[in-house]
Amino acid sequence: MKRHRKKMNLLSEIERVFPPRVISLLRRIGEIAEDRGQNVYLVGGVVRDIFLGVKNLDIDISIEGEGIEFARELARQLTGWVKAETRFGTAIVTFRGLPKVDVATCRREYYHSPGALPEVISSSIKNDLYRRDFTINAMAVKLNPARIGELVDFFGGRSDLKKGVVRSLHNRSFLDDPTRIFRAVRFAVRYNFCIETDTESLIKEATGRVIFDEITIERVRDELVHIFNEESVQQAIKKMAELHELKFIHPGIKLNPETETFLGELEEVISWFQSSFPGEKIKKWLSYFIALLDELTIDEAKITLKRFHFSEKQTKEAVRMKKSASGRLAALGRKESKPSEIYRQLRGLSVELLLFLMAKARGTARQRILLYLTKLRHVRLTISGEDLRKAGLSPGPEFATILNNMLLTKLDGCLETREDELIYVNSYLKEQRLKLSKLV
Repeated sequence: MKRHRKKMNLLSEIERVFPPRVISLLRRIGEIAEDRGQNVYLVGGVVRDIFLGVKNLDIDISIEGEGIEFARELARQLTGWVKAETRFGTAIVTFRGLPKVDVATCRREYYHSPGALPEVISSSIKNDLYRRDFTINAMAVKLNPARIGELVDFFGGRSDLKKGVVRSLHNRSFLDDPTRIFRAVRFAVRYNFCIETDTESLIKEATGRVIFDEITIERVRDELVHIFNEESVQQAIKKMAELHELKFIHPGIKLNPETETFLGELEEVISWFQSSFPGEKIKKWLSYFIALLDELTIDEAKITLKRFHFSEKQTKEAVRMKKSASGRLAALGRKESKPSEIYRQLRGLSVELLLFLMAKARGTARQRILLYLTKLRHVRLTISGEDLRKAGLSPGPEFATILNNMLLTKLDGCLETREDELIYVNSYLKEQRLKLSKLV
């Protein structure tokens, strides 16, 4: 007689990971589905993270049957709002005071060409999970009341989590969606997992066949941003190089020992900044992207930045940095440099570019960038344009000149108090009156 293994139930883990309001939301989702005669599942990364003990409030659910109608009913009963995508049978339901819920109809997907958007047909939860990227992301938890918390794991996701393995579900995975070649690296580095041997072979095969068009390049950029925002970016880039993925940024990018050392320096500098200024948010991915372009020519860098749809401001900043980095570092490395001269060299640069420059710098130059980041960029005058007006100056371009010169003087330690600043203004006015009297 065949014995049935008891299915694993994660309800206690779910109740430990999620706050009570989210538990209530999940129970209500299950009840609404039950009333409609549908099976509903919590799916994707959130299930993976329940096992890993990682906080994740991205509530993705898949429902067997019509997903958009279910989303509308969920919104109606819990006073939410629905944004639907009929082509894919998906919807986003938002609420006040609760996480948004991404609702998807369980479906199968068919790709006519690598990287193309898929055609979809509604299907079962098994087929829905099979279309996902990796086994560790292809688990589900049932939410219907009688079986709430029951794990659905057709493809060994839990086992691969225990082993620390990133494994694709089928041989066409990376051809169907080529951005998965980057995602494999991201998950491997994030969780310190290894990419399973056959999966790694499939990635290398795909990198020789895939071409990203203008539609999918946006998705490639998104994946790169995710990777370059991870903790161990140097390790991720090294893995990308092993899997021949860097060529999709630009064929001229190679991970030689010098570049690898530079990336290590950049990782240390960014880590220092984030620990020193925890309240200051930065786009660390931008620093890494620009670092990878460092060995390219200016024209190659421009083309790459344009191809990946960087903003005009970001492109100009990055190109200006490529042109001026050597000169700036030479100036910053001079024996005698006043704080005002350091400030002139670095003001106007984004923090991301400053960190890039700091990683390239050595000795005195690095210490001066450190001084700018920790002190000089925060120096402010206590007086304003209103004080200049009260002192008798007429508003105009002269205001900016006076305030800028006064700030540079303050940086050099010559103006310590508000009174010192007012004395500076009065001295300036006397000089101007003296000049006018000589002209007369």
